[in-house]
Amino acid sequence: MFSIERYLEDYTRLLSHIEPAAVGGLARVLVGAWRAGRTVYCCGNGGSAMNAGHFTADLTKLTAPARGPRLRALALTDSVAAMSAIANDYAYDEVFVEQLRSFITPGDVLVAFSTSGASANVLKAVDYANRAGAVTVGITGRQGVKLKALAQHVVVVQSTSVQQIEDATMLVGHLLCLQAGELIARDDVDLPFRERPGSLHVVRAEDRPAV
Repeated sequence: MFSIERYLEDYTRLLSHIEPAAVGGLARVLVGAWRAGRTVYCCGNGGSAMNAGHFTADLTKLTAPARGPRLRALALTDSVAAMSAIANDYAYDEVFVEQLRSFITPGDVLVAFSTSGASANVLKAVDYANRAGAVTVGITGRQGVKLKALAQHVVVVQSTSVQQIEDATMLVGHLLCLQAGELIARDDVDLPFRERPGSLHVVRAEDRPAV
């Protein structure tokens, strides 16, 4: 039987497991993309599609410096025309990767949202982004084994509740945007974009954070 009290208790407990250092490390991955003039792409299905779109909007707004270039971000879920055409002409599994084939370049970042970690279209996108030389971030739930194994950097929400994973994902997205915005605001925005050694690989795959 559903209990509002139990849900709130479980969610409060879940939030206590969020590691600020892990979230901060991922924020630096986003800042690395900004410094190098790269683009952040986001994807997901259902509630995760909404989280991807929300995160993209916040990422461009909340990280904007007072002057100088802004971080570029694009949600692969935003174009109904592109998604429906690809699904109709090819397969739904292709709706994200087909877009990436046109846009993604080495050093770009793909943030993939999936509560199950098993969505075929998300996994295909991450696999392609890896092979294209992009940096991949997976945000998933406790059972998201496939996405955890594929993404270079992973945020794991330690829950099996779809609703609580989505709730916590929204919070993590806000934390990432606010932290990245703070770091960008303190950076020297007059410097030309350039690669900085290690700037895109702050959180290593072997140090995948558990949130």
